[in-house]
Amino acid sequence: MKTQFLLLLGLLIANSSLATHNRAGEIQYVQLSDVRIRATVITYTKASSVSADRDSLLIDWGDGSFSSVLRTNGDGELLGNNTKRNIYIAEHTYPGRGTYTIGVMDPNRVENILNIDPPNSVNIPFFIQTTATLLNMQFQAPNRSVRLLQAPIDFACVGVPFQHNPAAYDEDGDSLAFELTVPLMDKSSYVPNYSFPNQVSPGPENVISLDRTKGTFRWNSPQKAGEYNLAFIVHEYRKGVKVASTIRDMQIFVRQDCGNNQPPSIIAIDDTCIIAGTVLVLPIEAYDPDTSALGSKVLLTASGAPFFSTPPMIFDAPSGFRAGPVRASLRWETHCGMVRKEFYTVVIKVTDNLLDSTGVSVLHAIRIKVVAPAPEQLQSSALPEAIHLTWDYPYPCDVPNAHFRGFSIWRKEGSLSLLPDTCLPGLERSAYQRIAYLVNDLQAGSYFYDDSVLDEGKFYCYRVQAEFADISSAGFLINVTGSLPSNETCNSLPIGIPVLLNADVVSTDSLKGSVFIRWTKPLVQFYDTAAHRPPYETRIHYLEPGSNWQIITESIRTYSDYGDIADTSFLHINLQTSIQAYVYTASILSGNQVEKHSDTAESLFLKMAPDDRRIVLRWNALTPWNNYQYAIFLKHPRTQTFDSIALVSGNSYTLTGLENGEEYCAYVLAFGDYGIDRFPSPLLNRSNVACSTPSDLTPPCCPKLEVEDPCMQKPDPGSDVPENVLRWNNPNLNCEETDAAGYRLYAYIHGERQLVADIGDPSITRYDHRLDDITPDCYELRSYDSSLNECANPDTVCVEYCPIYKLPNTFTPNGDGTNDRFKSYPYLFIERVDFKIFNRWGNLLFKTQDPDILWEGKTSGGENVPDGTYYYTCRIYYAGIANTGRFPSELTGFIELRRGSSK
Repeated sequence: MKTQFLLLLGLLIANSSLATHNRAGEIQYVQLSDVRIRATVITYTKASSVSADRDSLLIDWGDGSFSSVLRTNGDGELLGNNTKRNIYIAEHTYPGRGTYTIGVMDPNRVENILNIDPPNSVNIPFFIQTTATLLNMQFQAPNRSVRLLQAPIDFACVGVPFQHNPAAYDEDGDSLAFELTVPLMDKSSYVPNYSFPNQVSPGPENVISLDRTKGTFRWNSPQKAGEYNLAFIVHEYRKGVKVASTIRDMQIFVRQDCGNNQPPSIIAIDDTCIIAGTVLVLPIEAYDPDTSALGSKVLLTASGAPFFSTPPMIFDAPSGFRAGPVRASLRWETHCGMVRKEFYTVVIKVTDNLLDSTGVSVLHAIRIKVVAPAPEQLQSSALPEAIHLTWDYPYPCDVPNAHFRGFSIWRKEGSLSLLPDTCLPGLERSAYQRIAYLVNDLQAGSYFYDDSVLDEGKFYCYRVQAEFADISSAGFLINVTGSLPSNETCNSLPIGIPVLLNADVVSTDSLKGSVFIRWTKPLVQFYDTAAHRPPYETRIHYLEPGSNWQIITESIRTYSDYGDIADTSFLHINLQTSIQAYVYTASILSGNQVEKHSDTAESLFLKMAPDDRRIVLRWNALTPWNNYQYAIFLKHPRTQTFDSIALVSGNSYTLTGLENGEEYCAYVLAFGDYGIDRFPSPLLNRSNVACSTPSDLTPPCCPKLEVEDPCMQKPDPGSDVPENVLRWNNPNLNCEETDAAGYRLYAYIHGERQLVADIGDPSITRYDHRLDDITPDCYELRSYDSSLNECANPDTVCVEYCPIYKLPNTFTPNGDGTNDRFKSYPYLFIERVDFKIFNRWGNLLFKTQDPDILWEGKTSGGENVPDGTYYYTCRIYYAGIANTGRFPSELTGFIELRRGSSK
């Protein structure tokens, strides 16, 4: 009720004084306790509106209470361009924790805003709000809302690309997301008749976008000079839960007098990630393509969170406007206290001097992530019932104010190579599993951890990472982030089972293939010969798809003493290695029928997928060792020998530049190891030989079709044959598939698809379609390749025609061959008409659906009607699918019929 009263009062003030005032603003807050906050309201107002100046304003706290708050920065800060910044600060205690919407209203916006209820924007209230969730400070750190470091007043030029970035900074390291919205006139109440900037003089170049991650707003080509308001929401997320939302209402001045000015340019990186403790130096370069005195010099400035750190980032740039190129640099001495989950954002702004003291600006947002260094020198050793891990103490970031909380231990079976990526620290997205958290134990001058939850015979690999987080008053972690991972170390418990070393495909055939199996027995100290008495029998078991485990009887060997076991390899023959993979395990059976099995290993199986001038190779094998690299061997077409052509770490490879129709054969050699010194390295295992023939199965990319209809050409219906002008891009220039050989152009006429043209040259990107006796509803353009594959998802563009139809008002059906029939003037794009002629008594004399009409002055029975004035009605139905369902036009009028006498 009180808000409604304030709105009414504000409108009365606006109407009575015609005061114009508010341009832009937002609300920030800091949570001081569970139920108390400090709010900072920042507004940007019209400096010349002295009568509407607000030395105080009313804050709606969202819990039913209001506070009148005095301006804290004196009379406000003059910024130039008839703009003043005002700051109001107040504290408030809520009745309890919850989510509250804090709001501030000003009765008047400035006048003549083009996209808010034009031309009445001065009578529309200005309202900004921030939604705050009061967090339980026992479990979470208090929240500080986002700070927007770039002022919400900006300048643009008609026809020139425009950018704005608020330089958002969240001190708590919460995740930020940006969203466009409609400006407000009251709490959660949108202003009336709002148009987004691209909806004012809309067109194909008038496009806006907002980067949801960086917050950069882009307006490709403003079309109309004037003042615009734009609002966006900055959402804050903590552990995936929204904790605050801030609405900024900003103003953009679009000028007409700089349309020929070209915007300046910035050369700088987009994102970078560095290890805490290093010094970041980033070069920046700016220039302006203009050569005239005004608009050719540039000014470089920078803003963002790193400038508020300790020590702050240093921006070394020339002062004032300088002729380009202007070179600058960012220098930031980082330390462990700067480690956080989210990126820091720095916004570089380059402005030309088109308007003497300011001009057209271009922004460039750089995101910087500071990550913690990896723990070093991770090592492992096998104990009787555990694996003992140690790594270096002290850790470089175990220092005050660094938010270091301890280490997490990560484990997986088998080794895994990781490519270091400072922008993606942590092991959460890897195949490792976390087995311990916040470890800080010391022993003999090193950090250590003992892993005792282990299975005999399995090979475990470990990495360690440091954990960083803020902490609540009760010790709960907030915004946790990990360091770079340590090196990998691998080990196992004392091994009392056989260990496989090879499952190597020796020959490939559908019936006579073979696989070489090699294994090693347990060391005697780990195989209890007292519990496992002789004689001993060694066996190889195998598994093929669709069957059960089978013993290879030829592999069975018997030994009277454990020390005699030496023959630990076997060649398995008569296999279908060209069709399938085989899985193996080795075992030792003691005299008292206790059998010890190795882990299973699968032979490497290669598959081929042919395509246009290429073949995709894919392979896989489940093995207890880690295959860390693969060599690709391709059979040479002349020598018929296999040559190594590539080394890869993944499980696929693409052969390119091949000849369609020729057969290619290849196999893969895997390099693997257990990561344990006792076992040989590398373990070499081959795949089957696979053969395939490439052929063109992939269609080319579809071109992007545009149609210029006759309306744009303004044809003369009496003399010109109208045309649809079709243009498209050559997909070979901007698509991965570059084999388009031509195009097929189709037209849809009355729902039926008809081939209009087959264009055999992909460089031709225009076709003029004469509309002699047809009116196509839509067009479809498909590219095709040399194998006649057509692209899969073509554009279908429908045409909206502009019909032309007029009727005369007299004719003389006297048989002299001139003007003997009443007929329409030349027309365009008319499907049919419903034409009727009546005499003065309303009797129907003639009707037709022919747009030409061709009335000879007779009744439907063939009798001549007398000279006189006749009344007609004509309902017009337009051609083209875009006009389907459109209400027909109605023409009515009078016809003067004068026969006279023929000469």
